[in-house]
Amino acid sequence: MIEIADVRRRVRRTIEQARLDAAERRARAAEAGERGRRFIEDVATPVVRQLVSVLRAEGFHYRLTTPAGAVRLASARRREEFIEMAVDATGDPVTIMTTVSHVRGQRVLTAEQPLSADLEIDALTEHHVLEFLLDAIRVFVER
Repeated sequence: MIEIADVRRRVRRTIEQARLDAAERRARAAEAGERGRRFIEDVATPVVRQLVSVLRAEGFHYRLTTPAGAVRLASARRREEFIEMAVDATGDPVTIMTTVSHVRGQRVLTAEQPLSADLEIDALTEHHVLEFLLDAIRVFVER
């Protein structure tokens, strides 16, 4: 039979290790979250701004909004239709999550996925953003 003192010692060690791990995870998330916000501001937003300009020139009515830690390409006609990139600091590692929401008949369809599941935030470029946006706008321009 295991001694109660041994159980207590191991439980305390587990608790302490869990607290240390959580503190390290929070520190990594804070740092990566800041890198993600810089990516949204410095890389993604300018690409979305260019896309909005081109879409307007082609007769599509979209606008750019920049909620905290995100950039959104939104339909000027239907608020349910948008493409968004946002920092997701809930996971480890922190990622840039994308959301595409569009209306089909009476239904609002929404899909979420990482901008790139294989790459860290620092490795993402404007080319990744553009490729995602070109794929995502298909549901809006095919009508």
